[in-house]
Amino acid sequence: MAIWHQQKRKTSRCALVKSTLCLAILAAMGNVYAEETKADDTKAAETQKKNDKDMEVIEVRGIRASMAQNLNIKRMSNAVVDAITAEDIGKFPDKNVADSLQRVPGVIIQRDGGEGATVSIRGLSSDLTFTQLNGNFIASSPGDPSRSFDYSLLPSSMISMVEVFKSPEARLDEGGVGGTVILHTRTPFEMEANSGLVNVEYTYADVTDKYEPQFAVVYSWKNDDEDIGLLVGYTRQHRTNRTLSGGTSANIWRWNGAKDNPAVDVNGNPVDNNNGWGKITDAKGQQYEGIWFPQVVRTAVVKEQRERDGIQVTGQWRPADDWEVTANYFHFNLGQDRTLSAVDMPEWLLSPDFLTNIHLDPSGTIATGMDYSAGASGAPADMQFPWIRGTYVREESSSDTYDFKVNYVGDNFSARLIAGHTASEGGPSESWEAAYKSSNWGEERDGISNAAQYAGWSLGPDRVSMYMDPNILNNLLAGAGGGRDPGSSNSSFVRSTLEETYAQLDVDFDVEWGLFDKIAVGAKYRNAKLHRETGNNFFISPDLDVEARLAAGKDITRFDSYQWNGGMPLAMDILNTSGESNIAGGFDINLMPTINWEKYRNLILQNYVPYTRIEDNFVYDIEETISAMYLQGDFSFSDFRGNVGVRVVRTETISSSTDLYTFFLDHTDDVTGKPVQGDDRFVENYDLISRENTDTHVLPSFNLAWDVTDNLVVRTALAEVISRPGYNAMGSQERISWVSEEWADDRKEFNVLPGFSGSGGNKELKPFESLQADLSIEYYYGDGSAIGAALFYKKVDNFVVPLVIDSTRYYPGMPGIIEPGEITVSPYSTSGNGTNAKSQGWEVFMQHSFDNGIGFYANYTRNDTNQAGISVNGEEVAASPLVGSADYQYNLSVYYENDDFSVRGSYNKRGEVVQGINSGLNVYQDPYDQLDVNASYNITEALTLTGSVINLTESEQTSRVGNDTDARLLNTSYSGRRFYMGISYQF
Repeated sequence: MAIWHQQKRKTSRCALVKSTLCLAILAAMGNVYAEETKADDTKAAETQKKNDKDMEVIEVRGIRASMAQNLNIKRMSNAVVDAITAEDIGKFPDKNVADSLQRVPGVIIQRDGGEGATVSIRGLSSDLTFTQLNGNFIASSPGDPSRSFDYSLLPSSMISMVEVFKSPEARLDEGGVGGTVILHTRTPFEMEANSGLVNVEYTYADVTDKYEPQFAVVYSWKNDDEDIGLLVGYTRQHRTNRTLSGGTSANIWRWNGAKDNPAVDVNGNPVDNNNGWGKITDAKGQQYEGIWFPQVVRTAVVKEQRERDGIQVTGQWRPADDWEVTANYFHFNLGQDRTLSAVDMPEWLLSPDFLTNIHLDPSGTIATGMDYSAGASGAPADMQFPWIRGTYVREESSSDTYDFKVNYVGDNFSARLIAGHTASEGGPSESWEAAYKSSNWGEERDGISNAAQYAGWSLGPDRVSMYMDPNILNNLLAGAGGGRDPGSSNSSFVRSTLEETYAQLDVDFDVEWGLFDKIAVGAKYRNAKLHRETGNNFFISPDLDVEARLAAGKDITRFDSYQWNGGMPLAMDILNTSGESNIAGGFDINLMPTINWEKYRNLILQNYVPYTRIEDNFVYDIEETISAMYLQGDFSFSDFRGNVGVRVVRTETISSSTDLYTFFLDHTDDVTGKPVQGDDRFVENYDLISRENTDTHVLPSFNLAWDVTDNLVVRTALAEVISRPGYNAMGSQERISWVSEEWADDRKEFNVLPGFSGSGGNKELKPFESLQADLSIEYYYGDGSAIGAALFYKKVDNFVVPLVIDSTRYYPGMPGIIEPGEITVSPYSTSGNGTNAKSQGWEVFMQHSFDNGIGFYANYTRNDTNQAGISVNGEEVAASPLVGSADYQYNLSVYYENDDFSVRGSYNKRGEVVQGINSGLNVYQDPYDQLDVNASYNITEALTLTGSVINLTESEQTSRVGNDTDARLLNTSYSGRRFYMGISYQF
């Protein structure tokens, strides 16, 4: 057992309290030595084999034993490490690995559909958490690529242990400024022959009212000589997620005043976010100036049908006592059918013809509600909202990993050779979007027909409320209103593939060089390739000769698709006959019309044929070639132990993207009043831009543990660490739009402004660099019981943060449209490098097990970050705290168990989390807390009944723009309370 050998080696070098586990191991070691000294070689070998088998049946069972092992791993480590071990085969502490990690001091998670998806450590972005499977990178690619591992892809039943390294060692791969998470799977040599698990479970959520199954099986075999072994595992989960959210969408808040804006940025300077808005006047003639108001207020329901599969096949072969060969194959697959149903109230019609009232916060500067009426001006007008929107996406993400490892143990050294390949792909196979107006906007009908005569919204401290004419749905189903919006009815998608090939050689020498007792050297090669593309699914007439069109040098465009050719279904034909029900949280609404996507799709596919076009002008590629070498020395003297080393890393990065300029020329024909099509409507021009960068980093690390007494350990660590910029921040293509005066005039009712605006990545982004230090003290006063405290400090340079700026650059011009010269792109959304950011704080933890079966584990982390400068192209343009940081976090888990029964309650709370910049201000997630409960009952020694409740507190997530007031609400979401009930058979 690899873990036991590591513990044995360290036990011989330091004074340790004699726990039950340690005594068992030492006794086994002593028995082996005694037998070898008084028997011939044959009998010694048989005795050794017998004792090896005896050692393998020392199992960790139950909550208390698992938590004691977690503590033992933490204690024996030279670095700053926390660990989580499975209570038994296939029984990880939580349904999701990320949910378990949030109980580690300093770790917070972000959820997707109520499931833990990404992990952040000590206040840093999840992109700075480096996740590995058995010590190597594992690719995950959920459509839009990210360096964060998608934990929703990984079945927790396959994981036996997780290590969280908060301080690095030279032997570990670089990439985790926040920290490194190493997921360990089981191997057949560490399990008994013909052992395994079968688990069947059902789940229910209050937001779905559905009972759904999941299944897991693990089987491990090895021969009598224990030199050949095979482990296979399979898990399948069917789950429906439903997230209820309300807010101001991802759109910006606007400010219609000048520099007297009462809100300030992170430097304390007034924020100017005018965006061309002047005074707003309601139907009573009341004028409003110098107020914040949301661009869009939205209520939305996201439904996801998830099918998750996981496969593990591990084979091991021991051709000789000194050799061990391991081969692994892992396959993870996540299929999703996702619909979004939304009702939007945009700022389109902020005019006295519709606006009857504006509600303000006590300061009189923030709009917290607006009321509208189709007859506000005295006569019925074309009130286009509520705007009924929706999307349907069918997508799949998969990850496949093959790796091969050879271990050799010599007399005074050991060597490991590892080679592997990991690849993932993800993105939609189908993507639909449609939108309808409440009036007959855009339809050729006599007179104005409004399905809703009035509507409105209001924002509370943590709730979005929306109301509308209760007759709206009946009117829409009767054909009144329901104007089709082809410009907002598209089928675009994002897909990506990510792969990495790696090879590594490590050699450990047992030495007696003064303080040093082991010297480790190694080298690793990694080549990673990312391809990200955007495409469109057009649905065209069967009569269109595609081959002839392409042969003539003309492409199929969006104007050939159904929505621009009278093929978009009528609202009355595709709306559900009742509004969305079971609104258990997230927002309040009196009626919510939604699109029936099965009807919508069937109507289109009956009359049109699909045509997929990959957009050459929306592509980016990144290739990274990483070469690393390290030297590490493990030392021990007196009561001290630790390691010191250096890792040298060279990274060659080639990034390329298509930078697109779109010129919006004329929206509506002045004669016919109908939309202009083709090149007369807009022109696109794009270029392929490539950059090549090479960085070399020398990364020293030092870890020291002082065993002050048998029970007291003091640690210190110092290191330099890097993380590479996020894929999107670095590679995302530049998209610049120019709006003509004619286009803006045609769209003036929507407050469209002429000029340049855009967004894009920053290919000059530098890797994150961090100088970090740790100091901790741990007191182990009993079996499975300890208390400790830690201080940590990180100085981070080149951290990446999204921001919106004015970008001035030279443009070579577009013939007949724009003359060459200097242009200003405003607003321009991009990313910049920050400098001199600091994340510092402290942690405390306590774990205690009582003899009566009761135990608890508690921890608290405090994190402080400064305001750091942000630069683009060498110019400081803003300031921000570290994105992803939270000011505090604490956990409390209390459990009780006996031979037949166990129950555990886990409470987790994290403080305010800093996110990106929006409208010149940082976005902040409100403090969030959640209580989970799980229990099990042993029917027999092999058969166990299990149950869990996730989010017993029915907690909701809330975010807002700026932290100077609660009034600028951005989003609230509720993913439900979930119940699990299952039965497990272990053999």
